[in-house]
Amino acid sequence: MNAAPGESNFILFAYIIYYLARMLWGRENFMHEEPKRSVLKAVSWRIIATLTGMFLVLFFTGQPELMASFGVGDVVLKLIFYYSHERVWNSIKYGKNLGGKVTIAMRSPPVTSLQSDTVSSIVQTMVTSDTGGVIVVDGDKPVGMITERDILERVLKPNKDSTKTLAKDIMSSSIITIKTSESITDALKIMSANKIRRLAVTQDEKVIGIVTMRRILEAYKT
Repeated sequence: MNAAPGESNFILFAYIIYYLARMLWGRENFMHEEPKRSVLKAVSWRIIATLTGMFLVLFFTGQPELMASFGVGDVVLKLIFYYSHERVWNSIKYGKNLGGKVTIAMRSPPVTSLQSDTVSSIVQTMVTSDTGGVIVVDGDKPVGMITERDILERVLKPNKDSTKTLAKDIMSSSIITIKTSESITDALKIMSANKIRRLAVTQDEKVIGIVTMRRILEAYKT
C-alpha cells in the first residue's frame, strides 16, 4: 500500500529534522556516554520532533485542540522510548569509532634521526622539539624508534658516553607503523595490543608523521 503524498512529505520532513538535531550535538565523544547526556539528547530531540509533529497536525487538520493533545502524548511516550533506545545502543560496541583518521592527531613532519646520529645530539633534538621520542630513518623508511626510556635504560643506567653512543646502538628496531587511511580507533587498538604509546604514520611506505597517546587525548579534549 503506497503512502499518501501528505504522509510521504511528513516522513521526509521528520528525517530532515532528525538529521539536523543529530548534527547539533556534533560528533560523539570518544568516552563512554553518561546517562545525563542521553537525557539531554532525548529532551532536545523531542522538543524539535514534537513541535514538528504539532505543526503538521495543525497544518493538515486545522484543529488546535487535536494539535495540543498530540503534543502531550507524543512528548511523554517518546521521551521514554527514545531514552531507552539511546541507552541500549550505547551499550552495543558494534560500529563504535572515534570518527576520525589518525592524521587528526598526527605530528607532521615527525622528529627523526639517522642511525649514525649520537645520543647526545638526539637528546638535544628531543628537548628542542618538545617530544618524547624520535623515529630513526634510513632515507624515508622507518627502521627504529628512540624514546626517553631507551635513553634511560640503554645509556644513562649503563653509564655509556652519550657523545659516542649511536642511535643504531639503542634504538628499538621493531618499530610499529600505521597508515594514514586508518582511524584513531585503529591506532588505540594497536597501541593497546603492543603496550606502546607511539606509532609512526606512513603513506606509500614513507614516514610522514607520528601519533602518540598524548596527542590523541589532546585532539579529543573537550
